Amino acid sequence: MRAGRVPVVLFAAVAAGTCVFPTERDSSVRVSLTPIRILFRGNDTVATARAWQMSGTDSQPIPNVVFAWSSSDPSVATVDNAGHIVGVNSGTVIITVAAANFDRQALAATDTLRVAAPLEIDSIRPTILRYGEMLSIYGVGVDSIFLASLTGTNLIRVPYADTQFAGGTERSKWWVPFPAHTDTLFSLGVSGPNGVFGYFHGDTARVVEQDLYEPDDTVPRPIDLDAAPPFAALPALKFFNPALAFEPLKRDQKVGADWYRFAHAQTQDVTIVLTAPQNAGTYLIYLADSLSWDVTSHTYVLGPDAWTFGPGSHACHGKNFAPSERLGDSTIVAFKALPMGALHAIAIYGAPGRYGLGVLAGYQSELPADKHEDDNSCTAADLRGVVNAPFFRDTLAIENPHAVDWIRFHYTQGPLLSTAQLRLHALPGTHADSLKDLDLYVIKIPQAADPATQVLAADTAAGSDADLRPNLATGDYYLAVVDYAGTATRYEVCLATITVLAMGPCAGAAFPTAPLGASRRVRR
Repeated sequence: MRAGRVPVVLFAAVAAGTCVFPTERDSSVRVSLTPIRILFRGNDTVATARAWQMSGTDSQPIPNVVFAWSSSDPSVATVDNAGHIVGVNSGTVIITVAAANFDRQALAATDTLRVAAPLEIDSIRPTILRYGEMLSIYGVGVDSIFLASLTGTNLIRVPYADTQFAGGTERSKWWVPFPAHTDTLFSLGVSGPNGVFGYFHGDTARVVEQDLYEPDDTVPRPIDLDAAPPFAALPALKFFNPALAFEPLKRDQKVGADWYRFAHAQTQDVTIVLTAPQNAGTYLIYLADSLSWDVTSHTYVLGPDAWTFGPGSHACHGKNFAPSERLGDSTIVAFKALPMGALHAIAIYGAPGRYGLGVLAGYQSELPADKHEDDNSCTAADLRGVVNAPFFRDTLAIENPHAVDWIRFHYTQGPLLSTAQLRLHALPGTHADSLKDLDLYVIKIPQAADPATQVLAADTAAGSDADLRPNLATGDYYLAVVDYAGTATRYEVCLATITVLAMGPCAGAAFPTAPLGASRRVRR
């Protein structure tokens, strides 16, 4: 009896002197490894592993386990018995850890580790692009790139478009603008402890020298303003592309055109912005509510009751009105309660270059909207209503550079030898008065038989003070205030009758003070 008990005692003593004694089969033991994903070359880290006793769906940690570590490729990364990993060269390696004091039935854990430079580009997509398209850069640390270029042309970073993937890599997006050409990508970024890195990447981006909306010269490119905004973080931005292109003209071409048709299904405030600072003076941008292409005459045709808005083009009810205006490097048109339907934008250009086009929800302007907005066209003035004369005086505003204010008024002819008097005066403000140059026009309401808009009186002299005294019969007319110089400003306008003795509400050497209740607004 006593001799038979010896093995049992020895077995118990051995069990008491061992750190871990498996009470279940080794196949029920699992090892977990916290993933590292990315390790920079020359850097080191310590991996964390744990062993678990599995019982059905439950698990319990096993203490005091000795782990065995290994690397599938020590030339990429090494690992010692303490889980200390050192990144050696760029590449991918599998780190394996197993519970050393269990047999091979215990399931080991693995982690696929990437060793990389702090900024390392894997690929660019797509490899064939047109101006205005987005180039995606994939790799490690690419969200830290602050400059990317093709043939010396800087690409434009797409806001809020960086994406981080589960494996630790990233993607950044960039617009490709004119005049980029086919080339390998050059980038500069700040990442990691060593500062700035410059990289030429081997992948070639082939650039097709047209923007992504071509052809759009005789058929408009439709853009739905009711669609989801391009950037969820900027819901007010309905459309935006800063990398569109006026393409190089063919040998027999004098001018080119880019034509867009914005559609919206509800009345809304909206602002359209086109900028081409590098092409100032070589292009014209027009907005119109009705525009078509005549394939026979090869010309653009306004609708019979259409209006336009653009430098030197402010058609009224389909009749041409072309006041003189200085050309600018941008066009900003803000609409109050723009009726549902379509809005055309067409750019006529004579030189290649880059431009940007954006559509913003809401009324965006340099100065707050006056109480007569929307008044960017004679049609808008019709919808706003008729101002009754012989006396009207108010403080209004040119809210954005090169804006035009239309006021429809009804004039009742005064006594014998009297005439109408229309006065204009720009008020002091942020811009120096010497920069302002407002012109004043009195226009007959166009009729169907009229060949063009008839200007009855105009003051187009330099400066922003006007005093017109046209002989008007009783009837409806338009008053148009044109910003020749491209300077936002507030101004006073006065409309009344002046007698032969120079008597009347708008008369006097000094411009009359605006009455109480005028639409005065404080600058933002």
